[in-house]
Amino acid sequence: MIRILIPMGLLLLGWILLIILARRNEKKVRSDWQTLLSPSGEKIFNHARVEIETNTTMVGVAVQEALAIKRLGDIDEALRFLNIGGEVIERFTPNLLSLLTVMAKFSRMVSAMAPVNPVLPEGFHLAELTNLAHLHKILHQMLISTKQRFRLKLFIIGKGISITSRYLLLRIKDIVTHRSQTDKEWEQVIGIGNDFQKLSQESVQSFHALLEALSNDAAKTLAQQLYLSNETESSPKTLRR
Repeated sequence: MIRILIPMGLLLLGWILLIILARRNEKKVRSDWQTLLSPSGEKIFNHARVEIETNTTMVGVAVQEALAIKRLGDIDEALRFLNIGGEVIERFTPNLLSLLTVMAKFSRMVSAMAPVNPVLPEGFHLAELTNLAHLHKILHQMLISTKQRFRLKLFIIGKGISITSRYLLLRIKDIVTHRSQTDKEWEQVIGIGNDFQKLSQESVQSFHALLEALSNDAAKTLAQQLYLSNETESSPKTLRR
C-alpha cells in the first residue's frame, strides 16, 4: 500500500507545483507577449468586432427604446420594439456560436498563446451565469496549457450565450403574449440583455487573442472559412449581415 501511495503523492505534489509555477510566471509572460496582429488578422478582427458590436448594440437599443416607450404609455409600439430586439437575438445567436466553434478549431493550429483570463462572475444578472463563471474559475486553475484554458473559455462563453439568449427570448415572448406592463419583467429583460452584451464582448476579446497567435496564412484561411464559404444563407459557419 505504501509503495502505491508514495508515487501517487509525489505525482500530486508535482502537479500542484506545476500549477503554482505556471501562475507565478503568467504575469511575466503576459507582459512580454506581443499584441500586434498580422495584416490579415487585423482585417478579419475588425470585421468580426463590428459585426458583433453592431448586433449587440441593436439589441440594447431596441430593448431600451421599448422600455422608454412603454413608460410613455404606448404599449403597442413598445412591444413592437421589443419584438425587434428578440428577432436580432434569434438571428444573431447561432452565428456567434458558430464563430466560437470555429475559434476552438483554429486554436489547435497555434503553437503559443497569450495567457487567458477566466470569465468573471461579477456583474451578471442571471444566477446561472454567475454560477457558470465560478465553475469556470475553478476549472481554469486546474488546467496548465494556455490552449486548453482558451478552449475552456470558449466553451463557457458559448454556454453562457445559449443560456442568455434562451432566457431573453422567453422573457420577451411572455411580455408580448400577455402584453405585460410590469416594470419588474421589463427590467429583467434589460438585465439579461446586459449579460448578453458582456458575453459578446468576451467573444470579441477571445477572437483578438486567437488572431494574435495565428500566422498570417492561418488568419487568411480563417477569413476564407468564415466569410468566403458563406455566400449561401444555409451556411452556419460565419457572422453574416
